Amino acid sequence: MNSQTDTEPQALHTVAEMLMQFGLLHVLNIRQEDRKQLQMVRECLEKIIHDNGFRMNYDRNIKNNLIKIKNGNTGKI
Repeated sequence: MNSQTDTEPQALHTVAEMLMQFGLLHVLNIRQEDRKQLQMVRECLEKIIHDNGFRMNYDRNIKNNLIKIKNGNTGKI
């Protein structure tokens, strides 16, 4: 058994839902400093998704926000 616990799929789905909510922020007034902080948070959340072998699907017409990366080709965010 691996000493490091894998991230549960449900946790990744929750992170994906959080990322989808970031899209709603662009229509709101946000200080530039706060906008920069939010962008860093978004990038960190995307990295968590990516490091676990998935990428985000931002198409709201498709229910599943996570897409499995094939062949371990994680590329770069």
